[in-house]
Amino acid sequence: MNVVLAANFLLAAQKKQSGGLAAFLPLLVLVGVFWFLIMRPQQQRAKQQRQMTTNIKQGDRIVAAGGIVGTVRRVDDDTISLQVADNVVIKVDRGSVSKRLTEA
Repeated sequence: MNVVLAANFLLAAQKKQSGGLAAFLPLLVLVGVFWFLIMRPQQQRAKQQRQMTTNIKQGDRIVAAGGIVGTVRRVDDDTISLQVADNVVIKVDRGSVSKRLTEA
């Protein structure tokens, strides 16, 4: 009987000691892992995309959304004039640029 009471007393003492910061530690670790594995790489990709779209200049070959490939003829604030064939120039939104092609 005394052993059972002593065991219950020890369990109660351990529960009181494990409160506070120790209860939130696994949650904090999970948030940290989430940040470094998901949020940070996504922010870096978004930063690279912004840099690429701001550095587009006349003569660059780009791929726009939908797979439209062409040469930049004019760059405005929000739009890009893209030559896709001889005497065919279309306007696309600057944010629709997927990537810049390099000359091989």
